[in-house]
Amino acid sequence: MAKRKTTIHHAEIVQRFSVRLRELRRSRGMTQIELARQAEVTVSYIWKLESAGAAPGIDLVDRLATALGTTPTDLLPASSSPDTIALLRSQARKLFDGLLAGADRETLLMLNPLLARLSESP
Repeated sequence: MAKRKTTIHHAEIVQRFSVRLRELRRSRGMTQIELARQAEVTVSYIWKLESAGAAPGIDLVDRLATALGTTPTDLLPASSSPDTIALLRSQARKLFDGLLAGADRETLLMLNPLLARLSESP
């Protein structure tokens, strides 16, 4: 009788970990091969970790953090970022409205050139 392949569904933190691991590795200019060598795992396992296909143990998180020159905490974001474009836009609007409501002449003289430059950028 053939074994049926089962799909493992990892917790959301595994996805966040995979994104953070890839970001940190790339920001350090490291290849998956270099990271694997320094963390003492296979390249295919690094690929699995970066694609959220595997959940690492605590000892491996520590080795990966050491190899990347960071902390295990930095590799394990507590929650996904709520910084959606709508949330960021809402926060910017509140800050801008508050600033504009109490702005004096000097503030407006500083603010207008900044806004002009920001509106020119893509």
